[in-house]
Amino acid sequence: MIIVSSYTANLAAFLTLEKMSTPIESAEDLAKQTKIKYGIQANGSTELFFKESTVQLHERMYLFMTSQPQPVMVSTYDDGIEKVRASKSGRYAFILEATTNDYINSRPPCNTMKVGSQNLNSVGFGVATPFGSDLRARINLAILELQETGELNKLEKKWWYEKGGKQCDKLAVASKDGQSSLTQGKVAGIFYILIAGVIVAVIISLGEFIYRSRLEARKTNQTFSRSLRSNLNLSLHGHKDRDTLPANTLEIPPS
Repeated sequence: MIIVSSYTANLAAFLTLEKMSTPIESAEDLAKQTKIKYGIQANGSTELFFKESTVQLHERMYLFMTSQPQPVMVSTYDDGIEKVRASKSGRYAFILEATTNDYINSRPPCNTMKVGSQNLNSVGFGVATPFGSDLRARINLAILELQETGELNKLEKKWWYEKGGKQCDKLAVASKDGQSSLTQGKVAGIFYILIAGVIVAVIISLGEFIYRSRLEARKTNQTFSRSLRSNLNLSLHGHKDRDTLPANTLEIPPS
């Protein structure tokens, strides 16, 4: 009963800590705290977005990034990604474009992850052509055709996830399988308590055995060692040694 109760208590505490261990799920969560630093690429499109945004959340995040004593902005994407990987216990987050983010996360060493399912904003990419060029209409039609036939999605799946991304998928599945499991080490305290209880019980029983043997030795006028041997024989075999019995005692064999 004690083991079951202890296991239940450990399981409840473990699940509570697991739920609290990933507090950042969105940009709002990131802006509410100061323990995890975050930054962007300086002088890039992402900084321009934060600088020109009139959304209070974005303004607060940009003010936080520009007011840090230690610089959180980097000059290139590679520097930002390396800063994430070098940070201790995930204390730095790098904000970048979603397409690049997905591509990096699907490549070895597979030690970065995307947080949250919603993007800060949505923008499109365009192909520049000379003014008045007939290529504009042809490129537009070609892109629309690729979208309608699903060819763009196939290309993204091929080059983002299938080419080199399968290894990260396996690691992600393995990490997910073991994410909320209660391992042996987390319930070891239950067995430590059980072992400690057994040791205490043995010590108490041994002390009681010695005390009773000493008390009996005084009552029967025999040596302590003989009384101890007699009680030990009684515990093991169910009767005392005949030569340790008092003169006025009759030993009755068990029926």
